[in-house]
Amino acid sequence: MPTFKELALFLHVLFACIWVGGMLALVFVVAPVLRGLKNREELFLTLGRRLSFYGTFLSLGGLFITGLINIHYLLGFSQLLDLSNPYTKTLWNKLFAFLCVVGVSLAHDLYFGKRAYERLFNLYMARFLGFLNLFLSLLVVFFAIKLRLGG
Repeated sequence: MPTFKELALFLHVLFACIWVGGMLALVFVVAPVLRGLKNREELFLTLGRRLSFYGTFLSLGGLFITGLINIHYLLGFSQLLDLSNPYTKTLWNKLFAFLCVVGVSLAHDLYFGKRAYERLFNLYMARFLGFLNLFLSLLVVFFAIKLRLGG
């Protein structure tokens, strides 16, 4: 029977897979296919709404909650301000990158993505924020791997 600590880590990895995997699938599989279709704008908006719910709200919310649980079990909240520890420094880098992901995701999903086909500027911003989000998310994954290897 898995412990609560193991379950929290499992869910954290699962939410990360949904989040990053969804973005990678969108960039490398879905977007190239949709660009060739006549009703691509409607399909992109419909797909964006669905990915926004599962990716932005469900996955990022789940990552935040399970991340707090993991901090509690792996480090302890009392150690968060000890910046002499390389593990803690890496954790703060990961948290900062995650907060950037949240901000970029909200700007993309709640404003520019919904208005992408109203103005050309919104379309370019939605694309830029999408790629920035992917980069930042991969940076979070890098920091997560670094943490698992000791910081």
